[in-house]
Amino acid sequence: MMTTKTAASGGTLELAPRSLTQERQFDLEDPVPAMRALLALTETTGLPFFCVDVHSGSVLAKTDEDLLELLPWSVRGQLEGLNGLRVVVEPTGLVFYSVALPDLENIPVAAVGYVLNPDSSEDGSAQQALREITQTLGWSDVEHEQWRASQPYCSPDLLKKLLSTCIESRKWLKWMQDEIAQLVREAKRAEEEIGVVHKMTRELRLTRSSAEISGLFLKQLKQLIGAEGNLIVLDQDPTDGIEPSNAPQTCQQGKLLLDQKMLRRLLDCFPGRDWSRPLVQNKVDNTLLRTDQEIRNFVVAKIGSDTISTGWILLCNLPAGREFGNAEATLLQSTATLLATHRQNRLLYCELENILLQFVNLLVSTLDAKDAYTRGHSERVAAIGRRLGEELGLPERDLNDIYQSGLLHDIGKIGVNDAILQKPDQLTDEEFAKVKKHPEIGYNILCGLKSLRPLLPGVRSHHEDFAGTGYPDGLTGEGIPLMARILAVADAYDAMRSDRPYRRGLPVETIEKIFRSDQAKQWDPAIIAAYFRVRSKILELGQGGVTE
Repeated sequence: MMTTKTAASGGTLELAPRSLTQERQFDLEDPVPAMRALLALTETTGLPFFCVDVHSGSVLAKTDEDLLELLPWSVRGQLEGLNGLRVVVEPTGLVFYSVALPDLENIPVAAVGYVLNPDSSEDGSAQQALREITQTLGWSDVEHEQWRASQPYCSPDLLKKLLSTCIESRKWLKWMQDEIAQLVREAKRAEEEIGVVHKMTRELRLTRSSAEISGLFLKQLKQLIGAEGNLIVLDQDPTDGIEPSNAPQTCQQGKLLLDQKMLRRLLDCFPGRDWSRPLVQNKVDNTLLRTDQEIRNFVVAKIGSDTISTGWILLCNLPAGREFGNAEATLLQSTATLLATHRQNRLLYCELENILLQFVNLLVSTLDAKDAYTRGHSERVAAIGRRLGEELGLPERDLNDIYQSGLLHDIGKIGVNDAILQKPDQLTDEEFAKVKKHPEIGYNILCGLKSLRPLLPGVRSHHEDFAGTGYPDGLTGEGIPLMARILAVADAYDAMRSDRPYRRGLPVETIEKIFRSDQAKQWDPAIIAAYFRVRSKILELGQGGVTE
């Protein structure tokens, strides 16, 4: 270490330790916090700085390669524990400043620099002390004067104000950066929440029960929020096909096992609360809310309207000391709203289906009153068609459509003259041609009702033949809708089994012989094969009424 004793004070003005300086150097372009702060100080103030290891005093980087690395003990001795800004006026005519920096690779560092004090410009002893420093470096008097002339001047007070303003602006900048980072995190979280709500919305199918939807939603909440306990409790859903009871349905996920009794104990602690908004409760310990499940914090939301409750959602215990806030409460509120809407839509859907079924039954009753032959025939065709659909592995929704289409397949006979329908003798060709209009008439009656459109293929095409000789459109093979191919077999079976004024019903053996001989001509062989697999079940349907 180079040391020069000053005449003015008897103190020392030192160069930073050169040996340590040469062992470790850092690039100012390195995007670490310490280097970014060092450059920001230089750019903001226009002052020179070097980065100093506060323990060893060695210089790790500097903003100007020509900067003389002066580090007197009066400055170096105060770097330990530096927090903020310090200005030291040296008798040598230099004013030193030091600013704390973020650690550099776990090394505590500070930014140090100096300027000439204008009040010491005429002090001969101060100038001599500086000259002695440069002489130890082998500089000539001319080089010394050139260096001294290139150094910035600034009074200690003005320097302190300049650096203080800079540090405060850096603090403000950091605060702004932190705020921006927080906004970015919140925006990302909002995007994730919107994605979750979008996924939930796509799951809202009326064919799914409230319990099934609850399980799917709870899985999404668990993945996004990460609570240790997740619970949904729902009142019994009358549309789920379960025997009515007073027992609520529960769905839970996570390692913390929650139940409806624990939920009820929590809710009882808030009598008269307005549940239009979720309840967020953090720091449950040492309060009356504490339970055997060791709940630390929770958020709970009501499923339903302002006046009617159909259930609750409860999330408990965020990991890593996190607390529930507005983000979690808002997401829970959205989830509760979706669940309530789904349940209400299912109720309305079931009501609509009941109304539709009543309407269908009314139409069938109207036809039965007009044509005695059709009384019971439509119900049997519907039941036989459903049995065949089950054997073919069709889903429940399709089976229901086949059944209702079977009930309505002859509704077009409403438009056929009563004298023809009630004629006790065999029909003439002209009369039969009028009867053959009933599929089109039925189609035209029902096609204006949107809710009945899935039934139309069976109504219009149940008299199409597999070989293309049927009516009204002459369709062939698989060009005939599957529903119609199924009902064609069911209709033919019951028609041949039924007594008519001009003939007795045929024995089953005769009907099956006709099925075997005319399949692929009149009927789809696959449907005929399905008939033979379930013939015993079809026989059980009887002919004096239908039982399912």
